[in-house]
Amino acid sequence: TNKITHPMTSRERTAELDILVWGASGFTGRLACAYLSRDASKFFSFHLSELSASSKKQVRWGVAGRNRSKLEAILRDCGAPKDTPIIVVDDANDEASILKMVGKTRVIASCAGPFVKYSDKVVEACASSGCHYVDICGESVWVRSCVDRFQDRARRSGACIVNFCGYDSIPSDLGCFFAVQTLRNKLRDPDAPVRSVKCHQVMFSGGGNGFSGGTLQTGLVDIQMNPKLKLTAGVDPDSPFLLGGEPVGGVRSMDLFQTEANFSDRLGWEGPFPMERINAVATRRSAAHLSYGPNFNYQEVGICPSQKAAQKAASQVTNPIPPEKIAAMIDQGRLPKSGQGPPPEHRSKSMFLSLLIAEADSEERETVCVAVRGGEAGYEETAKMVVESALALVLQPSECPGYKSGGGFQSTAMCMGNVLIQRLNTAGIQFYIVDNPQIEL
Repeated sequence: TNKITHPMTSRERTAELDILVWGASGFTGRLACAYLSRDASKFFSFHLSELSASSKKQVRWGVAGRNRSKLEAILRDCGAPKDTPIIVVDDANDEASILKMVGKTRVIASCAGPFVKYSDKVVEACASSGCHYVDICGESVWVRSCVDRFQDRARRSGACIVNFCGYDSIPSDLGCFFAVQTLRNKLRDPDAPVRSVKCHQVMFSGGGNGFSGGTLQTGLVDIQMNPKLKLTAGVDPDSPFLLGGEPVGGVRSMDLFQTEANFSDRLGWEGPFPMERINAVATRRSAAHLSYGPNFNYQEVGICPSQKAAQKAASQVTNPIPPEKIAAMIDQGRLPKSGQGPPPEHRSKSMFLSLLIAEADSEERETVCVAVRGGEAGYEETAKMVVESALALVLQPSECPGYKSGGGFQSTAMCMGNVLIQRLNTAGIQFYIVDNPQIEL
């Protein structure tokens, strides 16, 4: 029977697999499998063969999805061991088979978006059964809905449920965490209140629009209107504090999402960054739980090469492309279909940089600047980030603060913190202190 009266806690669970990749046949899912099997031929923006394997211990991993022959082809293609387990789940809403699937692994790494559609029951099953869960979603309204529905179960079972483990929002969330620690180290005060962290995002692109079909499909699921999403009464889906962290006096003007182009003496033209609405919400949750300071404010902007580019970024945020136009462009072949993504020649020239400036909440207003830097952000580094997030929970759970505190829904900074920063550094995503931010550009 599926009725679990006494759920196993995550500490008592034994499972045949360490990591199960759910949604392995999508564009990022295939890259996650290639990363797990150390197939360097699939990555063009970094040299996987030159990076020391992040784990000396053999990790037992498998794949799960809806189509066996697709999954078999993916495993063949990335040179995975012949006996790599394949779990077929015909329907992402079939609770019994989803429960059975999560029972086979210690961690689910979900690359199956739109998450509201394909990962909702998976999160519920993980929360109920004590299986840890990491994903690459950027669907903050869905995450809030999951927290409201499943947080109590996850706390009971000890499952760590960590969303936003890709480019949304690791450079922002862990970068901010790293900036706060760096400032506190400089001040020699581990509890020094921080007034603000401003994240400046730079995408060096190799041409093209750089989106995969799955990402575009997620944009087409009108998440605010989705009847499955039961938000607690009174919750504003557009709140800058959707996942918590609102200051005592309420929302301030500096907390609102960016909508304009601005010129800054320090780094030139900046405009709204398209992922700010996800990243700021994720990072402010960490700020509240990890006590960055009572007046703390997080902002995120995109660095632009010119005033014109900054103004264009602003108009894209204030007047986004309507979903029906995106759908038409996919049909016409002008944008990728599900499972397709940016080609190797674009990815090889792509990289990202996140520059974060932290300022102390003191009369002196001391500042530090840190950077997070890596290769092609949307897919290659996202696959690396989500796998390393899973590996942190598999190989170093007792060092992960969120595991030690009993699980539940958490951010990467809350759950893995420095463990994940170190893993990513080893894996080639650099976190470092910067003396002069201009030089980094």
